[in-house]
Amino acid sequence: MTTTCNTSSPLHRKSKLAKSLERDVLGIALEHGRRVGSEGHTIVEEYLLERLEQIGCEPYAGDSFCLTYMQDGELFTNIVGVIPGQDRSKKPLLIGAHYDSVIDAPCADDNAAAVAIALAVVELAAVNANLERDLVVAIFDAEEPPYFQTESMGSNRFYEDQMKSEGVHAALIMDLVGHDLCFPGEFLAAVPGVGPVLGKIPGLSKKDINVPFLSDLLFVTGTESHRGLVSIMGENNSPKGLKVLPTLNRYVDDMSDHGIFRKNGVPYLFLSCGRWQHYHMPTDTPDRLNYKKMAAITYYVCELMADMDTQEMDRTGTEQFSETLELEASQLKKILGPAHNMILKRMGIPSISTRDDMTRFVGSLLEAGM
Repeated sequence: MTTTCNTSSPLHRKSKLAKSLERDVLGIALEHGRRVGSEGHTIVEEYLLERLEQIGCEPYAGDSFCLTYMQDGELFTNIVGVIPGQDRSKKPLLIGAHYDSVIDAPCADDNAAAVAIALAVVELAAVNANLERDLVVAIFDAEEPPYFQTESMGSNRFYEDQMKSEGVHAALIMDLVGHDLCFPGEFLAAVPGVGPVLGKIPGLSKKDINVPFLSDLLFVTGTESHRGLVSIMGENNSPKGLKVLPTLNRYVDDMSDHGIFRKNGVPYLFLSCGRWQHYHMPTDTPDRLNYKKMAAITYYVCELMADMDTQEMDRTGTEQFSETLELEASQLKKILGPAHNMILKRMGIPSISTRDDMTRFVGSLLEAGM
């Protein structure tokens, strides 16, 4: 397995990387937001253009990182750069995240955190220069409502109108990747040492419990999009500082920019920590993010991209594979540890041995507000 992170760059030190991620988040998560058409949107666009220049990216198309488009009389801008690979005849990899905000507020987790991680991954790839394929960094516009899942959505317009005819080898998209994960308290009540404590904390919502052994959880969907990704996810199942849980995209639907790639049969991974109590709220501020966790995600993405770089991804393998269940179930058991059987019992699920069992488990979490 190759890696994009073997470097003497300061970014290879987790503390330095965390500080770098925080600087980018602060440069993006402006106090009054970055809604499409706002002054903040323009300021952040200029910031991102400068960062791609500093990193050493080339424009993806033409002589500018800005790929503009008009839709229903409104102007939008996708920001797209490339780090050249060793063999430019091969289809490129793509890493993507959206940069617009839903409200006039910082929206640090949604989605400044993911953009910061994408920039860091690309910077590490530029320093190492050991990817065979080009690495495209696509920072999409107009992901948030009222543009979500419309013709104006930046990832849709990129795929349909701006992407080169060669397409992409595989895509990795991120959204909501900056926060510690909370777990529905009702399912922790049966866990020794946890349940009794919950009832003693005044005013604590049982849907927003932060417990150390789950806070570093990261969800990944899209493993089912190609057999090669099943192998990659299986090999990268224990990244330092993270607990990774693969799950089917259909459980959460196309909640971000990966949707257009999924619909067109492109192998993809979507990384997220899920929604939390500050989702689409003014309280989604930079100080609430976990930058050490973001650094761990950065290094993890580097490893994934390195393996996706060399993995064959023929499009005959894009059907959904049942073997993802074994991977999902084994990871879930490892993550929950001694609490695994107790939590399943609390849900009325004897074990996870079939897809129906997993669907019931995920459904119970979603119903509880996770």
